[in-house]
Amino acid sequence: MTSEAIANAIRSRFKSQVADVLELPTQYDNQKFDKPDNANWCRFTIEFGERFAASFGSPGANRRRTVGAAFAQLFAPIENGDGELFEIADYIASKFDAVNADGVVFKITSAKKIGRSGDSWQINVVCPFYADDIG
Repeated sequence: MTSEAIANAIRSRFKSQVADVLELPTQYDNQKFDKPDNANWCRFTIEFGERFAASFGSPGANRRRTVGAAFAQLFAPIENGDGELFEIADYIASKFDAVNADGVVFKITSAKKIGRSGDSWQINVVCPFYADDIG
């Protein structure tokens, strides 16, 4: 899979399974976004890691693997607590934990409290993934 195909599959899954369902305003990589006032919101980013040979075989059967992680950075207004953000994080985990979707295999997600970030409270959800290309 190309990097573009991987990114499109991941963003599509997040949009249809999380952002649209929860009506969660979400900023995607390099897209225009107006941060909402006094509401939860998300910044969704995809980071690619290494690409390497995962197996060797006869011509046309070599497996190349691309690894990376998708990050859902969740923000809530200060003094609203973190309960809603953890509920959203758990919901994201339910849609990405150990899932194979459109050729992208997701591993187990994790949530990390970041704390205060400017005028917001932040929790990050990390969704590690890999995708294979055979050729």
